[in-house]
Amino acid sequence: MTRTAASPARARILLLMLAVTLGVCACTNFFYNRLDALAAWYIQDLVSLDDDQRSDLRSWLESTLQWHRSSELARYAKFLRDLAGTAARPGNASTYQGIEAQVEEFGARLVEQATPEAARLLMSLSPEQLTEFENNLTEKSRERNEKDLKALADGKWHEKRAKDIEKQLKRWTGSITKQQQLLIAAESKQFDSTTADWLESQARWRKAMFGALKERFTAGQSPASVEERILALLRAPESQWTRAYQTKAAQNREHSLVVLGAIDASLTPEQRSHLQRELNQLAQQLEAMTQS
Repeated sequence: MTRTAASPARARILLLMLAVTLGVCACTNFFYNRLDALAAWYIQDLVSLDDDQRSDLRSWLESTLQWHRSSELARYAKFLRDLAGTAARPGNASTYQGIEAQVEEFGARLVEQATPEAARLLMSLSPEQLTEFENNLTEKSRERNEKDLKALADGKWHEKRAKDIEKQLKRWTGSITKQQQLLIAAESKQFDSTTADWLESQARWRKAMFGALKERFTAGQSPASVEERILALLRAPESQWTRAYQTKAAQNREHSLVVLGAIDASLTPEQRSHLQRELNQLAQQLEAMTQS
C-alpha cells in the first residue's frame, strides 16, 4: 500500500473519515456515528480552542459527517461491490489504475466539501494558537515516522516494507502463502524510502501554511487574499513537495502496480473468495450506515 499524500491539517480530519469508511480500520457503525466527535477530540489535542471555536469546529464536523453519510457512503458501497466482482479473476495495470483513480476521486470530493470551512476555522486562530498548532503538528509528524526512521537507521526499511505489505494482504485474504512471502520480500527491495523527503515536504507545507495564516496579522493584508492562499495549500499540498519526494513517490507508485499485479496473479481460489467476502461484507456495513 502506498503512502497517501495529504497536507497535515486536512489529513487528520478528512482522510481519517475516508479511510475508516473504506474499511482500513474495520470501522463499525458505532464509531462512524461518533467520528465527528473523535475528530474534534483529536484537533483539540493539537490546539487549544476557545468556546466559540469549539462550537464552530463541532458544527463543521457534524455537517460534514451528515453530508458524507447521505452523499458518499452509497458510492463507497457500490465501489466495493464492483471491486468484489472484479476480484473474481486477476486484473491488470489498467484495472489497478482505475481502482486507484476512483479512491482518489472519493478523497477529492471530501476535500472539496470540507476545505472552505476548514480554511475559515484556521483563519480564526490567534498567533498564540497558530504557534501551538504548528509545534504540535511538527511533533506528530515526527512521531508518525519514528518507526520508518528507526528501520532506515537499522538497515531494515525494506524488511519493514515487506512486513507491512504482508499484513495488508492477510487483512483481505485471510492468509498468505510461502510463495507470496518470497515474492513480497523480493519486490519490496525495489521500493525507495521516501521518509526523509516526505518529512521535508511536510515541513515546507507547514512553513507555507502557517506563514500565510500569520500574515493575517500584518497591516495591509487582505483577508480574502490570505484565504485564497490557504485554500490553495489545502487543496493542492503537492505544490510544496520537494522534487526528490515527487520523483521517488512516482517511482514507488509505478512499482506498487507491478507488485499488486504479481500478488493478484498468485492468489489461491480460497484467498480470492475470502477477499470477495470481505469486500461485500464491508459494502453491506456501509449500506447499513446510510439507514441509521
